[in-house]
Amino acid sequence: MPSLIDLAPQHKVGLTISNPVMIASGCGGYGPAYRSLLDLSAFGAFVTNPITLRPRSGPAQPRLAETAAGLVLNTGEQNPGVKKVIQYYAKNWRNLATPVIAHLPADEPDDLRRTAQALASIEAIAAVELGLPHQAIPRDVIQWLRAIQEGCPLPVLVKLPLDQAEELAIVAVEAGADALVIGAPPLASAMAENNLMVNGYLYGPALHSMALRSVQLVREVIRVPIIACGGIHSLADAQAFLSAGAIAVQIDSLLWIEPKQAEAIAKELIREE
Repeated sequence: MPSLIDLAPQHKVGLTISNPVMIASGCGGYGPAYRSLLDLSAFGAFVTNPITLRPRSGPAQPRLAETAAGLVLNTGEQNPGVKKVIQYYAKNWRNLATPVIAHLPADEPDDLRRTAQALASIEAIAAVELGLPHQAIPRDVIQWLRAIQEGCPLPVLVKLPLDQAEELAIVAVEAGADALVIGAPPLASAMAENNLMVNGYLYGPALHSMALRSVQLVREVIRVPIIACGGIHSLADAQAFLSAGAIAVQIDSLLWIEPKQAEAIAKELIREE
């Protein structure tokens, strides 16, 4: 029997997972789409696509461009809004056989509070993940966290931009973050077909070394659980993060390329315990 991992040991509710491998936000939709592709029970947790108070439409096509190091993607945090997300997916979440973590992008504080409040009423939601934007400032981070905490009694994870991870980690922890996710992919641009530019976020194996360094730096200054995310495309990639001090990992772009490989990594890590 694998040992449980507590991602929020200081929180009264707590957040325990049975596998250190999680599905990152934006990489598995809201759950049902991947049930036919993966054994979701093999993963420690599932982080949803972005959820905001009001619907958000995505940018015009193209939204994706391949690069030598992976891909550049810009979804514009497209989602149908929290009411529709709950209407369409809440019943499915109860049957996913793994904890569900709702990803909330940074927003107006009152909108964040109301979104968190709506999700807190859904029994299948185990925690909330706040996604910080690039160039976030400490004052805003504090306001966003407080807004979510006012609306929701569940644990709150904060996903830090890779290029600001060390700077914002202490701010987030002092504001009450139960765990940190390192981190959100960096900004990038790439040329798509027909010479059209895609300005978005870089995903792919090249991010692993950047995230690994950030995990080590943040581990030196904070003591809440760290979840590493970025460039995991092999078992060795996941193991490196755990050796560097992360308590768990989130897999992102591999799920678009070889979803079964992501499942294999999760199952192999459990066998190693």
